[in-house]
Amino acid sequence: MAGGEPAGGHRHAWAVGKVRRAEAREEPAVDQVPERLGEEAGSGPAEVAWRTPRTLEPAPAKAAEQGTGSAQPSRPDADEGEAAARTAGPDRGRSTVSGNTFNGPTASVIGDNGVQNNYFALALPDPVELGAQRLGHVVLAQWRQEAALRGLLGPDPIPVRWRATSGAELADHVERTGRPGGASTADLASFADVFSLPKRRRLVVLGEPGSGKSSLAVLLVIELLQRMVAGDPVPVLLPLASWRPAEEHLTGWLERQLLREYPYLDRGTVRELLARNRVLPVLDGLDEMPAAERPNALRALNTAMAAGIALILTCRTEDYRTAVRSSSVLREAAVVEADPLTAEEAAQYVLRSATPQQQERWRPLADALREDPSCPAAEVLRVPLMLWLCRTAYGPRPDGLPGELADRCRFPDAAAIESHLLDSLVPSVYPVGPQPPPQPGRRVSREALWEGRRADPQRVSHWLGFLARHLERRGMPDLAWWELGNAVRLGPRMAVTGLVCAVFVGLLVGPLDGVRAALAYSGPEPGLRPRLVHGIVIGVADILINAVPAAVAFAIAHGVDFAFKGGAVEPSRVRIRLGRGARRPGARSCSEILARAGLGIAGGLAGGLGIGLLQGIARKFLWDDPYALRVGLVDAVAYGCVFAVVGGPVGAVMAWCEAPEVIESAPGPRELLARSRKAVLLQSLLFAPLFGVGVAVAGWLAVKLLDGYLWGVRLDWTIPGGLRFGLLTAFGVGLGSMLSLTAWGQWMVFACLWLPLTGRLPRTAMAFLEDAHRRGVLRKAGAVYQFRHTRLQQHFARPAVRLQRREKPSRR
Repeated sequence: MAGGEPAGGHRHAWAVGKVRRAEAREEPAVDQVPERLGEEAGSGPAEVAWRTPRTLEPAPAKAAEQGTGSAQPSRPDADEGEAAARTAGPDRGRSTVSGNTFNGPTASVIGDNGVQNNYFALALPDPVELGAQRLGHVVLAQWRQEAALRGLLGPDPIPVRWRATSGAELADHVERTGRPGGASTADLASFADVFSLPKRRRLVVLGEPGSGKSSLAVLLVIELLQRMVAGDPVPVLLPLASWRPAEEHLTGWLERQLLREYPYLDRGTVRELLARNRVLPVLDGLDEMPAAERPNALRALNTAMAAGIALILTCRTEDYRTAVRSSSVLREAAVVEADPLTAEEAAQYVLRSATPQQQERWRPLADALREDPSCPAAEVLRVPLMLWLCRTAYGPRPDGLPGELADRCRFPDAAAIESHLLDSLVPSVYPVGPQPPPQPGRRVSREALWEGRRADPQRVSHWLGFLARHLERRGMPDLAWWELGNAVRLGPRMAVTGLVCAVFVGLLVGPLDGVRAALAYSGPEPGLRPRLVHGIVIGVADILINAVPAAVAFAIAHGVDFAFKGGAVEPSRVRIRLGRGARRPGARSCSEILARAGLGIAGGLAGGLGIGLLQGIARKFLWDDPYALRVGLVDAVAYGCVFAVVGGPVGAVMAWCEAPEVIESAPGPRELLARSRKAVLLQSLLFAPLFGVGVAVAGWLAVKLLDGYLWGVRLDWTIPGGLRFGLLTAFGVGLGSMLSLTAWGQWMVFACLWLPLTGRLPRTAMAFLEDAHRRGVLRKAGAVYQFRHTRLQQHFARPAVRLQRREKPSRR
């Protein structure tokens, strides 16, 4: 047996053979065939499928000449195999048995005594073809489900007309792109026919906001997958916002995205699919990349297409025009642009999409559109998004009257109609009801567990309204995750930051000191109970001693940092490059390093003074020590000086070793959040121990210089005790600094804690933002989100409506 490449590109690893030999006799013809097959097996699988038929042909003829038997195909349905072979590749006209058994040339020799020998070429599976076929099934199921959720699979799609653009401003030479005719979303088959031509597998889809670019991409992916045959590339729709062409090659980015979205694929299969051009990238949203990256993306795509890759790209028209001016058009790609709907097309659509029983409800609106094509309703319904919202808002309501949109007394202008229709956006894209089960072969989406997918539309509108009003107050369209804390005024923000820092610092230091005190207990009353009581008292006292000054110190530090920077803390990442120092690219400036050193001195002084004074007050109330306040004052001065001396250099070193994150080149909001979290944790692990060791050494040196006394109070300081105190203080200070002075910490305090507690955001804010982007409410612009339309942001920024408390479900 040998391996072979079957016709049509398909391979089936299924072979059936039965050999019965007579004990007393060997057929010469029977022996010759396996020898020849064995010789050909060494030639490689590609040659066996071509050469085996020539080897097998003499065997049946020789058997017939001997008169000892007959030669025939090994199955009675061989005629069907021959018919299939006539239409397939290099085996055309040769006997082939295909189906679920085996595929390839076969021969059967029957000799004396009923001895039958079956010979065939074993067809081994092609892992790349199998991978492409399975990927196609998974992608098709994915976008069929998504199109159903978006309402794109109805019997009457919105007839958006796509006009071919051949001008030099947006498209390549006509002789390179051809002259594609216009097409419509309602006739995807003809659209796919034109795209499937050998020289037409590159397409750019342009349009204004709400014109249906992403919807066309989804429907075109489904149409191409439904007609895909063996050897065709698999269309895969991927959002382009996370690609940074200056940092990552297109192939590497595609590989990473495929492995992320379809984790069942192994890296080797993905690389083979990409190397053989078996993936058709459908790149949605060039306009969602940072403006500076778009020309780089076009240049990288042109380089990739020189290797024969096919692709589909969507972008807003004006953004594409701007990017083309700085780089080049997409070479050899046909460019189509959406035309606005006419009033007649909108009227025909609302009537055609209604059932016969409901058409009379829609006829007044259709008549108004035809009678006055310039009326406000016609102006609004020329946009496919608004026409879809109109159909969605009035479709399921038997008592709804769509004709009221043409009433100029109720809706005097287009803005009033838009606002009315946008009220139905959230109920349309956040439908109430059970969600479909997760699809096999795809990663479990982070949004799948988000509570908002089961929340009522009123709460979703409330959360979106909070975000829109936050942007309106800032006067900017960019929704940055690290600036969500600025939605709270500075005074309350300082109070919340100080309170959260106090809780975490107290819970970190207090229990550790309590356990240590319980283990070291040597009081007059033996036993477990006195030991536990002593440990609990010390632990609670330490919580109060550390929490109160932490609250004051970190609240002040947050306010000072905000006043110095004039805004929210931006994300940063740590770079440990000790050799080149401040001259390395992206390093902090000298003024920033000195400011961080000053902040460390001020914070260390405030924290040390607070800890020392509160220790004295605690001793006074717990043990009624007459010298407690005096000792506490000495401790406050000593701790404050030591912490300031150590905090200043450590703060300067921290600033020296970090560089600001380039927000414009960040791959996406979640990725930037992960980088910021990693940077903050790395800072804590590196510099908290450094601060602890510095406190232990500085305290020991200070005691030595003062000969063990300050203002008549004996100073007791040892290296082990100072190291314990310094490490606990360092990790407490590090935790407080993370929460009050870093972008990730402020995200945790406000977006993950305070804003959800006050009902202004859901508990999983990032998942909510990602889900709103997937549903088309938000769009990405680099590392920030934006409302997909300015009118949408203005709509949600209206005065908030007080939410009613949700009733708890009855247990009856």
